[in-house]
Amino acid sequence: MTHVPSPQGFDFETSGFVVSDSDIGVYCRPETGNHILIGSEDPECDEREWVDPDDYNREFSEQWTTQAYRMGQRIPSLGIPSRMKGCVDLYDVSDDWIPIYDKSSVAGYYMAIGTSGNQFKNAPVAGAMMASLIDYCEGGADHDKNPLQFPLSYIDGSIDVGFYSRLREINPESSFSVIG
Repeated sequence: MTHVPSPQGFDFETSGFVVSDSDIGVYCRPETGNHILIGSEDPECDEREWVDPDDYNREFSEQWTTQAYRMGQRIPSLGIPSRMKGCVDLYDVSDDWIPIYDKSSVAGYYMAIGTSGNQFKNAPVAGAMMASLIDYCEGGADHDKNPLQFPLSYIDGSIDVGFYSRLREINPESSFSVIG
């Protein structure tokens, strides 16, 4: 992720907002210190690099500059600093990019994984759903045979939590699938 200072005269930290711009292949959000955090939407024109999670390069690459230039197309007054700041790290993702919200094979352990980092905006509902799942399973229900139906608070509906099962069949038709 690329961190750049907000354009002079604009307080992006307090007045900016989350933007997803698939035309240029980046998203952004306010970052502490009146910076803009810019991340990749992983467009097809960018080379994918599969790495060993125990041994990968943690230095900034040309991708840092690419992301800054792309955001500069939307914010012409954006300055591109000569000193790179940001974050180089890995995130977890399932094979079809659909997260896993489920119990594990170890009794008493639960998981909310494989979100690729994009589920931060769903954290409140994911947390409530996981709390319900834990109560459901610890109360004796068999989530694998009868998946939890999580009621939605603000609309008339529910989420079939079995859709996010660790045992589900991988969906090769998922819009982000790397196996489809």
